[in-house]
Amino acid sequence: MSLHFQYLGQGLSSQKTMELLQKHCSSNNHNKITDFGAVFDELLEQQKYRELIGQTLDIINLSQDKTLLQPIYSAIQYWMTKLEVKEQQVTVDLFLKHIEQINEDAIFKTKIVAQLFNTLSSSQLSQNLFLKLLEFAKRWNTQQLIISPIISNIKEFLNLWTLSGAEVLKILNAISDLIDPQDQQYVLQISEYILRNINTSQEQYIKTFINFQNINQSFLKLCEITQCQNYQVIEKTQVAQLIKLVLSGDLSGVQTYLEKEADYFKSINLNSKQYLNQTRIAKFIQLSGQKQSYTYQEIAEALNIKLEEVEIWVIHAIQSQNVSAQIDQSQQRIFILDNFKKLLTKEDWQNLHNKLSALLTKLKNVQTQ
Repeated sequence: MSLHFQYLGQGLSSQKTMELLQKHCSSNNHNKITDFGAVFDELLEQQKYRELIGQTLDIINLSQDKTLLQPIYSAIQYWMTKLEVKEQQVTVDLFLKHIEQINEDAIFKTKIVAQLFNTLSSSQLSQNLFLKLLEFAKRWNTQQLIISPIISNIKEFLNLWTLSGAEVLKILNAISDLIDPQDQQYVLQISEYILRNINTSQEQYIKTFINFQNINQSFLKLCEITQCQNYQVIEKTQVAQLIKLVLSGDLSGVQTYLEKEADYFKSINLNSKQYLNQTRIAKFIQLSGQKQSYTYQEIAEALNIKLEEVEIWVIHAIQSQNVSAQIDQSQQRIFILDNFKKLLTKEDWQNLHNKLSALLTKLKNVQTQ
């Protein structure tokens, strides 16, 4: 899994390495570079990669502008792939210490560490290296450089390793720490991934669900989450009871329940207004299956809204992708064009089962006559 930072090659010849060093180091250090060149080929030929990496890092420190030595950093990363796990760990630690200490731009340093992760993504060290990359990005304030490719490919990243639920949450929490609170779409994606894929405690699930709902504006997304298997962990909680009322379009029931459990819902940071709004969408979807048209007044009364708010609420309902409707301003009327459930609830499945069972019974009776 790549973070989209270029990996530049599989090592350098001694000639190319010396040319880079001499070009970008003070002439006062050319003797040291020449001495290093004398042993470079020998270390490479004897596959003494650990020593080669250590000496190369030492010689890199002679350069005042290490950003010009990126090909050498890439070569070092390639040499690391040739090492056994224990030696690889030692050289990774040495390399990261070097990167931390160099006086270069934080973006350059982050890219180098990201390249190292790309190079060693199939090694046993990759999980800890990934967490180290997140730690550095947060410390260097370079989150925006890596957060987008990580969030966009979160499943692929996690599939690199065999992880317990607790380990997955550790990584997801580390990623979440990088997200700017203003980047709500990233928070939404992480929360949705946890709700759909991670087995958590009831308390953790509720916390994540509320965070998700505080950002989520999609009625369809709410419906989808309630159909996930992991949602069962909170089925007997006050939150699930509220959601059941919301999805049924029971506006008065939702208002009553919000008042009854006000202290608890406040303690978990539940946005009461949002659930009332989603109940109104559910109510309109419910109405759309009963008649082909409604006056503005009928919609306003059913949704408990002002007459001038009818059109915007119809638009919200249409955006839920569960209903299609046309607004006729001249007649002050809403025409229902289509009603289509994207998701079926347990009750829907049970009703469908009952209808199919009745149909099969009728067919059997016809066959026996």
